[in-house]
Amino acid sequence: MPTQTNKALTQKVLELVSSHIDIPKDEISLNSHFVVDLAFDSLDIVEFVMSIEDEFDITVPDEEQEKIITVHDAIEMIQKLIA
Repeated sequence: MPTQTNKALTQKVLELVSSHIDIPKDEISLNSHFVVDLAFDSLDIVEFVMSIEDEFDITVPDEEQEKIITVHDAIEMIQKLIA
């Protein structure tokens, strides 16, 4: 997959989060905490990671999944895996 710009990647992740929890993406920030701010439960997180894997054609190792706390964490992890 070609490297995406940070802005395009950020927008895509915000769209994925927004569609997963049905909250407008302009209400989601990079600092939004998946559990505390966005009310994700463990199943939501697993489903979200699966959507990331499908969208970016990557595999997220279990140890990386545990590090995804905020939207920014998800973006950084994707950047690392597609680099």
